[in-house]
Amino acid sequence: MTHAPAARRRHGGLTVLLLASFMGILDVLIVNVAAPSIQRDLGAGFSTIQMVISGYVLAYAVMLTTGARLGDSHGPARVFLLGVLGFTALSAGCAAAPSAAVLIVLRLGQGLAAALMLPQVLALIQVLFPREQRARPLALYGATLGLGAVLGQIIGGALIRADVLGLGWRAVFLVNVPVGLAVAACTPVLLPGQRPAGRRPLDVPGLLLTAVAMTLLIFPLIQGSAEGWPPWVWPAFSGSALTLAALWLVERRRERAGGSPLIPPSLFGGSGFRTGLAIALIFYTGNYGLFLLLAYVFQDGLHLSPLASGVGFLPLGVGFAAASLLSRHLADRYGSRVLLIGAVVMVAGYVILIATLAPHPAYSGPVTALLLAPALLVSGAGQGIVSAPLIGVVLATVRRQDAGAGSGMVLTANQLASSLGVAVLGALFVALLGADPQEAGAGLDERDFTAALMGCSWLLLALAAAVGLLARRLPHGDRPGTSAPAGTDRSARGSEQDGGN
Repeated sequence: MTHAPAARRRHGGLTVLLLASFMGILDVLIVNVAAPSIQRDLGAGFSTIQMVISGYVLAYAVMLTTGARLGDSHGPARVFLLGVLGFTALSAGCAAAPSAAVLIVLRLGQGLAAALMLPQVLALIQVLFPREQRARPLALYGATLGLGAVLGQIIGGALIRADVLGLGWRAVFLVNVPVGLAVAACTPVLLPGQRPAGRRPLDVPGLLLTAVAMTLLIFPLIQGSAEGWPPWVWPAFSGSALTLAALWLVERRRERAGGSPLIPPSLFGGSGFRTGLAIALIFYTGNYGLFLLLAYVFQDGLHLSPLASGVGFLPLGVGFAAASLLSRHLADRYGSRVLLIGAVVMVAGYVILIATLAPHPAYSGPVTALLLAPALLVSGAGQGIVSAPLIGVVLATVRRQDAGAGSGMVLTANQLASSLGVAVLGALFVALLGADPQEAGAGLDERDFTAALMGCSWLLLALAAAVGLLARRLPHGDRPGTSAPAGTDRSARGSEQDGGN
C-alpha cells in the first residue's frame, strides 16, 4: 500500500522539476520574440537589446558548474528552492523594469538564479528514482530542454499578440511568476530534503578561473557577432584559452591533492565522455542556430507577425514532441545508437529542406512557411530522438562519483552551443544575405532570405552528420539513467532501499 503514494510523490516531484527546467530554458528564447517591442518601448539601441538577451545566457553559463557544486555541498533541494525563488522574484522585476539598463541587471540576476536552480534537477531525479527507473525521467528531462527552446517562439509570439492587460512585452516575464510560485510551494512537500553527504569547501580559484574563461569566450561570441567581429574579440578568445589552460592546471593539482575541484580533470579521461560532450556541443549548436535562422526568415523575410512566426515553428515542435516519446523505447533497444538514428533523421530533414528551397519559391509568406513544414517536421523528429536520451547517454559514460560534474558540463555545453549557434550560423546567414536582415533599405526580398537559409542548411546538415559519426564512437552498451551525480550516492542508495521516500 505504501508503494502507490511513494510513486505518486516521485512523479509529482518530477513534474515540479520539469516545470522549473521548462521555465528556465524558455527564458533563453522567449525574449528573442519580444526584443523589437522592448527596444521600441524602452528607447534602447540594438546592442543594448542584445545584452538583454545575452546577459541571461552569459550569467547562467558562467555560474553553472558552481551552482552544481553548491548543490553537492548544501543539498540539491535547498539550493533548488533558493534558485526558484530568486528566478521568480527577478522575473517579476524584469516585467516592471523602467529602463533597459535596469532590465539588463535583472536579466543577469535571472541567469545567476537559473544557475542555482537548473543543475539541481538532474541530482534530484537521481535521488527520487531508483536506478532502474531513471531512463524515463531523464528522457522527459531531455525532451523538456528541447521543447522549451522550440515553444519559446510560439509562447512569446502569442503573449505579445494577446497584449494581456495591455502589458505588451512585459507579459513574457510575468508568465514565470505563477509557475515559479507553484514550483516553490510544492518543493518542500514533493522533493526530498536529504542532508548532503558532506560539506565541501568551495573551490574559489576554480570558480574565478571558470568565470573569467567563460566570460572571455561567450561574451565575444555574443557581442562579436552582433558588432561584425571587431578586433577586440580575438584577444578575448586568446585570454579565454590561456585561462582554461590555467584552470586545468589548478584543478588537476587540487584533485591530486585529494580536494574537490569544481571541474575534475579526471572526468575527461574517458573517451566516451569526451565524445558525448562533443555530440552535445555540436547538436545544440545546430539546434539554436536553426531557431535563429527561422526567426529571421519568418519575421524579416516572409513578414509574418510574431504570433504567425511562432506558429511557423509548430511543425518543428510537433515532430520533436512525438519523437521524444518514441526515443525512450529506441534508447531501451539500441542504447547509445539511438543518437545515430536521430542524426540520420535530422540529415533527412535538412535534405528535404534544401530540396524545398532549391527552386527559390517566391510565394506569399504563409504559403512559403507551409511549404517548409514537412522539412521542419522531420528535422524536429530527429532532434527529439537525439535530445531526449542525450544527457542520459552521456552520463552513462562517466563514473558515479563524476556524474554531477558531468551533468554540469553537459548543461554548460548547451549554453556555449547557444552562443556558437547564434554566432556562427548568424554570421553565415548575414554573409549569404549580403546585408543585415534588419537594415532599412537593404533591398532584400523573400528569395534572398530563402536562398540564405538554403545555404545555411548545408552547414546544419554537416553538423547533423557529425553527430551521427561521433555517435558511432560511443560504447554500444550505454543505457541512459545508469549513473548518479557526485555527492548524491549515499542518498540515492537510500532512496532505492526505501522506495524513493
